[in-house]
Amino acid sequence: MAILDFLAKPLAPSEEDLEFSEWYSNIAERSSLSPDPDDPRHYYDYRAAYEAGAKLDERKHLPSEFKHDLHPDRFVVGKDLEIYDSKYGEKANLEDMIMQAFQRKEHEERIFE
Repeated sequence: MAILDFLAKPLAPSEEDLEFSEWYSNIAERSSLSPDPDDPRHYYDYRAAYEAGAKLDERKHLPSEFKHDLHPDRFVVGKDLEIYDSKYGEKANLEDMIMQAFQRKEHEERIFE
């Protein structure tokens, strides 16, 4: 049994894991988010944002480039009434916006049944 003793001991988190946890906890607290950075309702890659050194802006938002493709605010209507894809920083169209909404609804039905 001594050979398998290592399985009984929990792995200690790495320094990077601890730093990420502290960074995310601060973001979650300031932005009223779930304490779980991997919560599928976020539609955001907090780990990639952390690795890139992202910081909250004055509106308590992180850069849009880390949004999941199904993020509810990926497509936005600008002051010029044009539709923009905030994740990729380019113009989009109404079809893109509608298709993404249907895809997100289907995704949520599968994930949150």
